[in-house]
Amino acid sequence: MWYVIHTMSGLEQKCMQQCQEYIDPSVYHELFIPQYKTKKHFKKEWHEVSKPLFPGYLFVDTDEIEPIMNGLRQFRQYTKLLKDGDIISPVKKEEQDFLALMMDKDHIVQYSEGFLIGEEVYITTGPLQKLKGCIKSVDRHRRIAKMEIPVFGRQTPVEVGLGTIARVSEEELKRMVADIIEHQKDEETIDANQIEVLSGTFQGVRGTFLYADPDKDEWTAKVPFMNTMVKVTFHREEIRMLM
Repeated sequence: MWYVIHTMSGLEQKCMQQCQEYIDPSVYHELFIPQYKTKKHFKKEWHEVSKPLFPGYLFVDTDEIEPIMNGLRQFRQYTKLLKDGDIISPVKKEEQDFLALMMDKDHIVQYSEGFLIGEEVYITTGPLQKLKGCIKSVDRHRRIAKMEIPVFGRQTPVEVGLGTIARVSEEELKRMVADIIEHQKDEETIDANQIEVLSGTFQGVRGTFLYADPDKDEWTAKVPFMNTMVKVTFHREEIRMLM
């Protein structure tokens, strides 16, 4: 079961180190700080960086909360276990399942990419494909999506990484896709690993297959868009292999 330890924002790593020092490792399965990947511009380039998903919080996976409480009392770092009213309670199963949709096995929300059709967000790759209904706004300059997600017994605001390459209207998008399809009709050869999109925004466009995760039904390809090649993740029934 996941329990949540509350500390001061910016001191998550220090708190986790002290927990590892003062709490017997045999009484918990894992200590972790949920994080998200985003991109920050410095030294004239964009660099991938990691940030806490919930500033001031770290999680402990344990079946015995009493030894955790005893360990926290042994150091001065400001900490407390998150409560439901007066009771220290684990993260609810449905909340843990929701977080599992966002995070990978290392408890990281990977960077997502997409574009804007008017005010609507279209996610091409990344965990936000399954969660775009939780997006409240997009900060294109900071490459951030602001979301509200159902954890800690409420709708909790979080930020996650999202790169949006463009904002277009529905009519502009239709014209661009039609132009791509028309251009591809003139190509005489079909390259290895080429796919055709059968449905959705890029219906009729050909792209290059990259890799697949059949367990998640995620099939990733590169397709032409806005004078570049963008990665897009499809369901298997949305594409067909040409070679």
